Amino acid sequence: PAGQLAERYHLALRFAVSRLSNDREVMKALFGAAMIDGADLPIMDGITAERLSAAYHRLVLGSDDALREETARDLGSVLFSLHMLLLVFWLYDRTPVQASTGKLLDFVCGVFESARPLFFLPAVPRGIARLAAIIGPRLREISVGTAAQDDARDGQQEDFDIHRD
Repeated sequence: PAGQLAERYHLALRFAVSRLSNDREVMKALFGAAMIDGADLPIMDGITAERLSAAYHRLVLGSDDALREETARDLGSVLFSLHMLLLVFWLYDRTPVQASTGKLLDFVCGVFESARPLFFLPAVPRGIARLAAIIGPRLREISVGTAAQDDARDGQQEDFDIHRD
């Protein structure tokens, strides 16, 4: 729905947790198995990573307080990564009905609401870009690996940008 970035992100995170709640035990087992060194169990394949990253990019661009395109793309990558971190936190949250996760989601929303005016200072978009540069290569690596596996051509791997619409 329409709204400011903090509200939209909060709703997206709440939706993700709500959607996955019925399968929480299965998700815990999958995440646990995927974290073992040498496990060949990609729980976040390139296609899914690309879709979620693009969705968060659109979330930022479609906000009432939208950012410029380049900053929006970088922030989309950061928000996607936070999404994954929050899901891991949720999976290991042993409080009744994962109450700590709810508090964390509210906290994240509050931080975005408070920090939003700072996005117009040059240092903040630079910091977001730096963080996206740290996170982005891993997302591209996941996407490229999946593209190479799915590519039925002569085994050549094609590099592509996960932020491209």
